[in-house]
Amino acid sequence: MTMNQPSPMPTPAGVPISPPQRKPRRRLPRNASLLIGLVLTALFLAIALVSFFYLPSNPNIPVIRNRLLPAGTPGHWLGTDVLGRDIIAQLMVGARTSILVGAGGATLSLILGTIAGLAAAASGKIADEAISRGADIMLAIPGMVTALVLAATMGSGALTTILALTAFFTPSFTRVIRSAAMGVLNEDFITAAKLYGRGKVFVLARHVLPNIAGVMIVQFTLYFAAGILTEAGLSYLGVGVHRPSISWGLMLNEAQQQVGVSSPLAIWPGLAIVLMVLGLNLLGDGLRDVLDPKLARRAS
Repeated sequence: MTMNQPSPMPTPAGVPISPPQRKPRRRLPRNASLLIGLVLTALFLAIALVSFFYLPSNPNIPVIRNRLLPAGTPGHWLGTDVLGRDIIAQLMVGARTSILVGAGGATLSLILGTIAGLAAAASGKIADEAISRGADIMLAIPGMVTALVLAATMGSGALTTILALTAFFTPSFTRVIRSAAMGVLNEDFITAAKLYGRGKVFVLARHVLPNIAGVMIVQFTLYFAAGILTEAGLSYLGVGVHRPSISWGLMLNEAQQQVGVSSPLAIWPGLAIVLMVLGLNLLGDGLRDVLDPKLARRAS
């Protein structure tokens, strides 16, 4: 004995049959700035990583017979400089140095600025005023003056440039982190945590830091880009990196005397600086759009 299947209800005439609905899939936000910035940044990071293991030639050994070869020369596809050194090899080592110096300065500034900013936001009025006024005083000193003083006392080089970037960027980080942390500390869940007897260190580590992580990441990418640009300017002026270390700013410094003879010597490092800084700025803008809850709600 078989059970009869219930017959489907007849569809009224003129009413289209809708296809079965599928569960909506969560898609990543289409953010052109984030995508382009990520691609450019990853490209230069890959070039810097490869430079540790492979170089087409030694970028510090002159080969006079190959001096000022034009771009497209077999074996020297971007040409050579006035001493016959390969441009591609110098750009690869320059990417390594510029990225390490920029990332080093931004990382130290982020660490010190986060500590000072959280201390200013969570401490009393006297400590807040002291830290804030100290940051204002440091911001009043031009970064170039700081770099010149450090170069005169410690000697120019990558470490001196990192310290100069740290001294220049830390006050700005401090102010940004302080502002973001004070906004979180005024929320109701912070008051509830304090009512449960949580200490300041626990509240900062457990509740404040996770909520300002997006601000920290975005600021790090932007100051990373500013660090690369500042390092290039310092090396171009002669108070940054010196050989045997190579940076894009040093390449610009060495190419300035050959601009009328071989202009591409200045074009290639300048183009590398522009693309790297552009990539990091686009990456920072894209991350801000993704990590900022207000912008995310507007986009949705």
